[in-house]
Amino acid sequence: MSVQTIQHKKSAHADPSILARYDELLRACLQKSDEDTLSRAHQFGRDMLDQGYGVLDIVALHHRAVGPLVDPEASVDLAMDQDTAARVLLEVLTPFEMTHRGFRVANTSLQESEERFRELFENANDMLFTTDLAGRLTSFNRAGERLSGFSRAEALAMDLKDLFTEAASSAPMVFSDLQQRELEMIGRDGRRVVLEISTRPLLADGREVGMQGIARDITDRRNAATALRHLNGHLEDKAKRIAHALHDEAGQLLATVYLRVAEISGELPALGRRRMEELRTLLDQVDDQLRRLAYELRPTILDDLGLVPACQFLAEGVSRRSRVRVLVKGTTGGRVAPDVETALYRIAQEALGNVGKHARARTATVEFERKGKSLRGSIRDDGIGFDVDGVLSRVGPQGLGLMGMRERVVALGGNLTVRSSPGKGTSVEFDVPLES
Repeated sequence: MSVQTIQHKKSAHADPSILARYDELLRACLQKSDEDTLSRAHQFGRDMLDQGYGVLDIVALHHRAVGPLVDPEASVDLAMDQDTAARVLLEVLTPFEMTHRGFRVANTSLQESEERFRELFENANDMLFTTDLAGRLTSFNRAGERLSGFSRAEALAMDLKDLFTEAASSAPMVFSDLQQRELEMIGRDGRRVVLEISTRPLLADGREVGMQGIARDITDRRNAATALRHLNGHLEDKAKRIAHALHDEAGQLLATVYLRVAEISGELPALGRRRMEELRTLLDQVDDQLRRLAYELRPTILDDLGLVPACQFLAEGVSRRSRVRVLVKGTTGGRVAPDVETALYRIAQEALGNVGKHARARTATVEFERKGKSLRGSIRDDGIGFDVDGVLSRVGPQGLGLMGMRERVVALGGNLTVRSSPGKGTSVEFDVPLES
């Protein structure tokens, strides 16, 4: 019951029905003070508490009700009656005392909780803040001061839009809904810091009163992703040069050797020609190996036709070598950026390689889907599965392969998730942003 309701409630001792009930209770206790009547007194106290009356109301009620019941001419009975009446009053007040103690314990716990929250708020490594509905900052922790260069007093005089800029995101800066995004913060010295920000509505009594948020400095992560992207591009360029050298230069040398073998074979007797045919068979095997190495280093079909045809060609090779039926589904909706095609091809290559070596699968599926400004997809198999956390935590080829796939996607600003469990197959899922 609210304070306003209590303040306007009629006093208990002025309410005839309450006074009559208490009078009847006192008379019953004076006649027979047992557990039953004392229990009734306790219940009366609970009812009065529920109705919003206070301790002073009960004392006034008791004072008014007890007078007519006490005989001032009988001193012995008077002492006994006063003691019984006091027991009734104490029993009626017991719910009030219990409630008071509960409030005191709850208040102590609340104070301790607030102290712990304040300590966490101030000592967090990430920037924590709240705003009102107009976007004005209402709280700002030490990490926010450190990242922005603004003092708390300066920050609390600012709007959120004074602190953040749209440069890192093309989406409108609206914070009313739960969301996670990247923005740049303009520091006091003009320095720009890239932040990953999560926000959600701040509620009071079920009503939205503002917004609370957490911001993490991801400048180093962004720089590392850029450096990794450049490194991957550099390695792909090298792989392309080596693949072309294997295909073109080594291929030309092999063609010359084929001609010389044919010339020499024509000058030899039958036994020598048979030996030269054996040599030609070995040269055919060398030629096949060189073509396969050149393709695995950098398939020309990826540059010429794009990601899906390259994955289809890859799937055919995996099916032949491992007897796993590999299907390629979906579309990229046209050509996408070369670094995206390369990264996703390498992910498919690594994932299907793991399927052929470890999964004991019968089928695998590579699927692509273009959704607006992102390209999503997955590589799934029906194999024996594995413990993802266990593999990622140990140093080994498969663990490094999974981390390498994730790093390629992160370098593109995307996300990669590996889902698997023993006996339930494996799914490698990715979501990569595309340039508009």
